[in-house]
Amino acid sequence: MFKTVGFVGLGAMGSRMVKHLKGAADILIYDTDSARASEAVSHVGGRAVQDLSEMAGADAVILMLPTSAVVDQVLHGGSGKKGLLEHLVKGAMVIDMSSSAPTNSVANAETAAKLGISFIDAPVSGGIKGAEAASLAIMAGGSQAEYDRALPLLKKMGANVFLVGKVGAGHAVKALNNLLAATTFVAASEVFAVGAKFGLDPSTMLKVVNASSGQNFQTTHVWEKAVIERTFSFGFALALMEKDVRVAMSLFDAMGSDALLSRTSAGIWAKALASATPGSDMSIVAKQAEEALGLPQ
Repeated sequence: MFKTVGFVGLGAMGSRMVKHLKGAADILIYDTDSARASEAVSHVGGRAVQDLSEMAGADAVILMLPTSAVVDQVLHGGSGKKGLLEHLVKGAMVIDMSSSAPTNSVANAETAAKLGISFIDAPVSGGIKGAEAASLAIMAGGSQAEYDRALPLLKKMGANVFLVGKVGAGHAVKALNNLLAATTFVAASEVFAVGAKFGLDPSTMLKVVNASSGQNFQTTHVWEKAVIERTFSFGFALALMEKDVRVAMSLFDAMGSDALLSRTSAGIWAKALASATPGSDMSIVAKQAEEALGLPQ
């Protein structure tokens, strides 16, 4: 059992995930937005810290950050500042639940091991609803012993926790899963746009699809609120989805796969990001598909 657990990163997911750690240990919370950290403390207890050095006594630190570059900055520091790995004591554990590149996870694990610190990657799937309900799917990469050690914490945030392989495997599965989700979203966007162009009622079409063989996560969990109701706000940033797709495609390149459908999907997401307003939600891709067919907005 961990006596002191640090949590770094309070974005849309992290701010919800950290709440489920209440009572699990003494919690130290860090975010570059001090107001977010204070808000989290009001729900979880523990203490907000102003600098990563204040996590020196933590037995485990959970990272929930947007990119590999941010993870690397937190772990290794820069501009004359020490990173988290230099502050932690031997025997501590880092659990990277961020959306990171598998190769970065492998490199970070190697650096951590030289300092006597355990490292596992444990990215998540399930979106904001899953984070809120502690029903996330969590894909962990690391040794069995490290996984077993982290499992009590992971179970507080996710309903389905899997050990999927060595370090980096968690982030590999996460990226491939998101590529699959992204590709089904693109397909749904094109299908519903064509249906609307023909004159089909989108709500009726959605009911038919969800009662038929075309039913998928996008149509059951995303389409009603984000597209039918025109909010275009599922809660997952377009930039993050495009980044996950690129990470997945780097694995296709490494494995020597042509992957024509996946490469087409990746190209659509890259084009969508380039043409969308900064900060757009991933569901804006459905609107772009409609606009491409000249449908009124």
